Amino acid sequence: MSESVRIRRNSLFSLLSISSRLIANVILFWILARYYGPAIFGQFTFAHTLSFIFIIFADFGFDVLLTNEIARDRNRAVQIFQQYFSLKFLFTLVSLSGMWLFAFLANLPNESRIMILIFSVYMVFTTLTNFLHALYKGFERLEYETKVSLVVNVGLLVFTLILIIIKAQIILIALAFVLTRVLGFIIGIKYSIQLLKNISFKLMFSGFHKVRNKVLVFGFHLVFNYLLFQLDTVLLALWKGDYEVGIYQSVIKLILIPLVIPDILTNTLTPTLVRFNSENQAKWIKLGYVMNKFLFITALPISMIFFIYPAQIINLIYGHKNYFEAGPILQLFSIVLFIRFSFEALALMLTTADRQHVRMNVVIIATILNFTLNYFMIPWKGAYGAAVAALLTNLFVFIMYFITNATQLLNWIFNFKTITIFISSFAIVFLLLNLKTISVLLMAPIILIIFISIGYFYFFSKDEKKLIIPEDFYIQLNKWKMI
Repeated sequence: MSESVRIRRNSLFSLLSISSRLIANVILFWILARYYGPAIFGQFTFAHTLSFIFIIFADFGFDVLLTNEIARDRNRAVQIFQQYFSLKFLFTLVSLSGMWLFAFLANLPNESRIMILIFSVYMVFTTLTNFLHALYKGFERLEYETKVSLVVNVGLLVFTLILIIIKAQIILIALAFVLTRVLGFIIGIKYSIQLLKNISFKLMFSGFHKVRNKVLVFGFHLVFNYLLFQLDTVLLALWKGDYEVGIYQSVIKLILIPLVIPDILTNTLTPTLVRFNSENQAKWIKLGYVMNKFLFITALPISMIFFIYPAQIINLIYGHKNYFEAGPILQLFSIVLFIRFSFEALALMLTTADRQHVRMNVVIIATILNFTLNYFMIPWKGAYGAAVAALLTNLFVFIMYFITNATQLLNWIFNFKTITIFISSFAIVFLLLNLKTISVLLMAPIILIIFISIGYFYFFSKDEKKLIIPEDFYIQLNKWKMI
């Protein structure tokens, strides 16, 4: 199988995995909020959110580390898996104990305590299943992750809808979350045995000193990276209250949708880039360059639409009356979105070059910077101040990632085509800001078509297009030309 076919194939599987999870969660939480009311829904989402905080600790970077190490040396896959699984299992037990302690020691209603105990089991099977997904990625076999994700998310959707129809208690919904995760883990074990015949789940803690530094680097990066992008909401809740959080989160939820695109590419390309970094540096740089170009040309039109039509978009999604303050925040986050897209490839190049310690240092400093900026901005400007802090923090991260990659990747940004498109985009934004009374429903497709055309006919080379677009597309295109 050629590399281009493998990448497109894995991209499709990654899209299916992430989309199934996103769609199932959006639909389920929307239905639960409407059907059970804010009080019961609050108990449920609190326990669910708490479980994800402990999942971050249980993961502690082991998933990314396993993917990278196996992609780098598949001959030692059994030993690598067993060593990291043992540490992962230990961290999972500590997380489980932490959730139980929180449930029994915190001053909570009995219903919330039961919900947390149920979601502690959910946390265990979620984090262990994620570890198996990391194994599949190391072998670039993302179809296994897709199969497990579809069973878990479709099963969860079906079970939950049946329980809602029969008017079941919310605790049974929580048990459905646990049951589907247990089922996913069992299926995941089956696929891991198919993939790695001699796989062992026995605990082995010898040799920890050899991997200690890597574990700590990946772990602290994961924890601080999570804090970096969640801290603003927590500080808003503490310093300004629920209304400002609601306004801010209404924008965040919109921004998270296009951010699925770099997630899919990172999920797909990480093992390939790790392998290329070990085997062929020229291919490593070329594939990273194509990823960066794709994210750049994808981010521009999406960011432009958010920047030019924030009020229309907010009105369309939420209703302008209650969320009119979200418009200026969405405009700021359109720039944040572009910056996030712009540094994803740079960040991944550091990880796949075994320079994760650089990313760790950057996110730790960025988290401190973000807290400092929010300390001044939130009391002064509320949700808008948090958005300004997010913009400055993300700009800092981009600059640091660019500087640390500059010796190899300087031409990624400073080349004629990129600069030309970037400057032309400013001209388009200036023109459309004077015509922003035109409906976003009309202009958004036009903007997207313009940039798809620019990408296809001008920005990507012939070889780059072959990597992105399936060969059958060109065969069909030639047939249409002949008609």
